[in-house]
Amino acid sequence: MPHLDYEISSSVGRASKGAVNKTADIETVQSMLRQIAMILSEPAYDPGPIDGIIATDESTSDTIKAIEAFQARFLTAPDGVINVGKRTWQEMMAVLEGEPGEEGEFFFPFTRLPDLNWTEGFRKFGASRDDGARAHAACDLYFPEGTTIHAITSGSVVRGPYPFYQGTFALEIDHGTFLARYGEIKEPTFVHDGDHVSAGQPIARVGNLTNIVACMLHLELYDKSEHGPLNRPAEQSAKTANGTPYYRRKDLIDPTAKLNEWKNNLAPS
Repeated sequence: MPHLDYEISSSVGRASKGAVNKTADIETVQSMLRQIAMILSEPAYDPGPIDGIIATDESTSDTIKAIEAFQARFLTAPDGVINVGKRTWQEMMAVLEGEPGEEGEFFFPFTRLPDLNWTEGFRKFGASRDDGARAHAACDLYFPEGTTIHAITSGSVVRGPYPFYQGTFALEIDHGTFLARYGEIKEPTFVHDGDHVSAGQPIARVGNLTNIVACMLHLELYDKSEHGPLNRPAEQSAKTANGTPYYRRKDLIDPTAKLNEWKNNLAPS
């Protein structure tokens, strides 16, 4: 399970139903709801500004509306109150933790397969780039912008998010037997440098490249036999059989076979 530092000291929500509503606790809940809204792609769960304020007129409070919208997932009569450690808090933490898979379990990084495969055309590993000057160092998984990306398996974020390509970002996650770079993603991400991730946990969303029509996850894998930056000049780069550089570290591996295996275990929705 990922370690999350969220905690509240007292209840948050409708004061008319006993909520204490300390400023720091409200800010924590607002931040959590914002993350949940992004993970579940549900705007109704977004509380608006993270300002530590719940309007005196409860009928106008976006935070209370967001709490009750989220509670409607599991309560027949939402009450607009989050109590320390109780049902609503537990459900919020379950979403933020991603209801992850077991240690050692491997998932395809999406809840469904892309319409276009990752084995042909520009999408495949080793495809020609820049008129043959370099080779494609990843498999590209085409999905609409904003689609949630899930961790392939458990591991730790070792870098990111950081600027990557054409206005997108990347995360590097050490998954034990291999290192994965999840590239061409959006910021903000759900995890950051130093976080532990569990198998199947939401980690990021598909980005939108500035000058390219398609949106995708650009997935690179490394066997960790080398260390240091993943991007390398041509003379230090892994190369194709005909000598074309990938401009990547020499422990770069082809993700194709692994994706073909993982496609039989889609990420949990």
